[in-house]
Amino acid sequence: MREANKSAVEKRAARRFGEFARSVRRNLRQADRIRERAEQAARLCHAKAGVAMLDAKASSGMTEEGFAAWLAPFNLNDDRLLQCLELGQVVLHRRKAEATQREEFFGMSVTERRSEVNRHGDQQREESEQRQQELTE
Repeated sequence: MREANKSAVEKRAARRFGEFARSVRRNLRQADRIRERAEQAARLCHAKAGVAMLDAKASSGMTEEGFAAWLAPFNLNDDRLLQCLELGQVVLHRRKAEATQREEFFGMSVTERRSEVNRHGDQQREESEQRQQELTE
């Protein structure tokens, strides 16, 4: 009887130990997901800050010294400043590439449409001329 109780106690302890292990794994996975989302949000914010910095510099025509003085009140360490500027530059390059693609696509579409309209007009003119020649003959 004593061995049965001991066995039941050991099983209960093992079950609880397994529950603790599952809880630890679940919470660690959740912490990883939260950290990843936070890092993504931080990268996005740094990129937006970098774009704003680069836009401010470009629109004001600041010198490098003026730009550095303008950034000083933000108290950014070199790593964060560099990260912001690099991510901002990536965003600006991406925007420029997308704008170029849209312009090329739009320009190509307009050109294609014009050529189609011209071809269609030429075909109609030829058909009209043929009908008139048939009527006059």
